[in-house]
Amino acid sequence: MAQFPGLSLTLQGNKMILKSSTGRVDDRLIITKAVIGDGQLTTNIENLTSLVSPKLEIGLSNVKEVANGQMQLQFNFDNKKVETGFYWREVGIYGKSGDSGQEKLIGYSNANGLTSYIPDKTNAIPMQRLLIALGVGDNPNVKGLIDLSTAITREQLDESIKTHNLATNAHQDAFNKKLDVSSNQYTKVLAKHNQGLQVTKGDNSQEIINFITSNYNDSDINKVLNLGTLKTLLGQGAIVASKLDANAGFVKFANGFTIQWGIGGQDNVTKSEVRFPIKFTTLFMANAIDAYWSGSDTPRYFANSVSESNATKAVFSASDRYAASYYWFALGII
Repeated sequence: MAQFPGLSLTLQGNKMILKSSTGRVDDRLIITKAVIGDGQLTTNIENLTSLVSPKLEIGLSNVKEVANGQMQLQFNFDNKKVETGFYWREVGIYGKSGDSGQEKLIGYSNANGLTSYIPDKTNAIPMQRLLIALGVGDNPNVKGLIDLSTAITREQLDESIKTHNLATNAHQDAFNKKLDVSSNQYTKVLAKHNQGLQVTKGDNSQEIINFITSNYNDSDINKVLNLGTLKTLLGQGAIVASKLDANAGFVKFANGFTIQWGIGGQDNVTKSEVRFPIKFTTLFMANAIDAYWSGSDTPRYFANSVSESNATKAVFSASDRYAASYYWFALGII
């Protein structure tokens, strides 16, 4: 990109800036465009009213107010309208006083031999971005300053951002000012601990963040049980399998203890067997009660035939031949 010295105000530019300090709407300085060209400077800049050899007009893309009465002007351009390539040697900023004012050249700079070539539109170039800082004081005696040294291309900006993002210490100074890495407010290392997390601080002191407990009755409800305690509790009473069916069902607990139940028997049959829904590993006991006892007659009882019962079935003998259905249950381990 062409390298320009500081941009100088023309006589008419100075007059327009001074005029704008009145505060009147009609005197407002309005920046309208930039023009670039390839002219050789042979006269005093103050007397210029246009570029020596203008080649391309560039509309103002953005204006942003910054500190101390500064404005940042942004001009974006490419070569889509360039019919003949040229060496970019000069740049000018145009403005007008009020909405109905006439556009005039207010600032100019020439790169002399430090030029850059802009080809014609058949050889497209990426969008270029020209940033110019314009400073105009409130005092009419303060000369406006246009600093062209802030002008950069889109590619230069992208490259600067890329370099910044890749730098591991891009904000190190600011980070160190905000955070004292040797203090006890700085977390240096986080490590697992059986009660939660162990924090090693900048001054090498340590602290335990306690959010894990092995006490089932811990009053702090925000803590979580450790896995070992949880497994133990599950082994003592949690249901891990079940079939809730009145005719033939079971409930199995985590420690293997299992209850099974159902309905068995038939009229006028004194001995009958029932099949367990699932097979026991060890059968503790089995029992049955009269399913139709009304409470007015003598209840029948059903004795478990231990010698005939096993892990898959229970055999019951009724107290008389008028026995009917019975409810049975069995306890054991699976």
